[in-house]
Amino acid sequence: MNFIKRFKLREGEQVVAVVRRSVLAYAAPTALALLCAFLAFFLIVPLMARGSFGVGVFALLLTLAVIMAFRVFWFWYWTAFVVTDARIIDSDQRGIFHRRISEARFNAVEDIAIEIRGILATVFHLGNIRIQTSGANATIELRTVPRPELVHELLGRLQTEARGRGAASAPTPALQLSK
Repeated sequence: MNFIKRFKLREGEQVVAVVRRSVLAYAAPTALALLCAFLAFFLIVPLMARGSFGVGVFALLLTLAVIMAFRVFWFWYWTAFVVTDARIIDSDQRGIFHRRISEARFNAVEDIAIEIRGILATVFHLGNIRIQTSGANATIELRTVPRPELVHELLGRLQTEARGRGAASAPTPALQLSK
């Protein structure tokens, strides 16, 4: 299913960008899945020598690797900001069967902050984006985003345009995330 089609856009609203976590945020679980798959094939000869027990262990290791890889992809795919010209939609996958979706109109955004913390984040240009809003859901956050300064700039421009436009005007055409 197309990720964007899950969200009902308003008439005239255009998607500007979809901002996802960096694949580096999922390095540890991906390495664990690859380790299980590697271990299964590395031990294939001794496992097959054990008969049906060895085949079962081999199948278990491969199944575990596939499940872990699927879980990594599932979390990466469904955790994102959908930035439109009028609002930010936050899709936060918290478990296989637990997703939280919230949104904030640019008129309600009070502050947009980025945080780049640590040597690896600095080297790989990764950071957290925190959006402070007025209302019940006071903070929207996406962690380990590649090039957070570009996202910050984009969100700042859209926020300025939304405030300048006012509630009655039509939205402007979509902006590009990259320069």
